[in-house]
Amino acid sequence: MSKIYLIHGLMGTSILHFKNQIQAWCVSHEVIALDLPGHGKNQFEAQDPFFQSALGWVSEQIQMQGKGHIVGLSLGASVAIHFALRIPKLCESIVLTGYAPAIPTHMTGIMKEQYEAFLNIEENNPEVAREFMRLHGENWYQTLKAVLKDFTFNYPTVTFEQIQKLNVPTLVLNGSNEKHERDAVFEMANSNKIIQAGLIPGAGHTANMERSEIYNLVVQTFWDNMNLIDSVQPN
Repeated sequence: MSKIYLIHGLMGTSILHFKNQIQAWCVSHEVIALDLPGHGKNQFEAQDPFFQSALGWVSEQIQMQGKGHIVGLSLGASVAIHFALRIPKLCESIVLTGYAPAIPTHMTGIMKEQYEAFLNIEENNPEVAREFMRLHGENWYQTLKAVLKDFTFNYPTVTFEQIQKLNVPTLVLNGSNEKHERDAVFEMANSNKIIQAGLIPGAGHTANMERSEIYNLVVQTFWDNMNLIDSVQPN
């Protein structure tokens, strides 16, 4: 039975962000829902810088538990592709959703505005702050600051050259509503023949949650047809 590792997005948990996928895939696969440091049931606190420490933690978990498919949403998608570049032999495949390999220059201002809004979330949206406390415990704000700082000012970019070198079967499956994520689908697919790509109509950043039936069908089809992908050499 193949393993599927799920890696959630910002301030979520994998059980929360992939609820519909877990229900669909748990019969045919061993589904392992990973919570990143500082998130959910993970006992390790979020460190600064966050991304590299989280990537290291995920790498240790997969090395201990064995090769599998890695499915990531947003933050989790960044972790998934960097893991595939670091230790490709442990990846059956990677599925990336809500993902772009870099932040467009015109969006830097928006990212900074979001950063400031989240830092003041207890005042701006106390209901969400209470939910973060429920999900992640008393250190939730420390986690939020660490993740936001990294992703706003040190986004884990994947270069064109790195995309070309990727040698793990990859599906980039974004929603059609976000322009920069829509553009990323075509840019990545055109950069390396091992990358399959698609858009889910009417979905945004969290396409797997918004259009779960379509998402699940496309991902399963990708897995079922992986043997048809010419993965001998990337472009």
